Amino acid sequence: MRHVFECAVRFDDLDSYGHVNNVTFAEYLQEARIDFAHRHLTEALEPHEGAVVAHQSIDYVLPVPFRTEPLRVEVWVTRIGTSSYDVAYDVRDGTVVFARATGALVAYDVSAQKPRPLSEAERSALTTFLEP
Repeated sequence: MRHVFECAVRFDDLDSYGHVNNVTFAEYLQEARIDFAHRHLTEALEPHEGAVVAHQSIDYVLPVPFRTEPLRVEVWVTRIGTSSYDVAYDVRDGTVVFARATGALVAYDVSAQKPRPLSEAERSALTTFLEP
């Protein structure tokens, strides 16, 4: 299963060519990732627990001009490890893919300021979104 986040294209997202700036795609991924965590991981986490981004890679497939329709950012889990997990993203509109991305997230104890193992509750929530 994939988490879907509808992301508005804002006028200030555009570069001098009238396309969504490459850096803005990282913001779209962050918004989708935060929405995913708030909707599906909040109940599995203690207040001092979270995750930090250890790696992110974006492949830009097609430019996105200004548009009033939101982009669809799909997020899913591709790997669950001991203290980290990998996610993948598609930024799309229907069948048209504008960007594909991957990321590695590390479970983090905010109070202790260090990585921590994933809890069983996190693993269970992440497994729901696990795709090859």
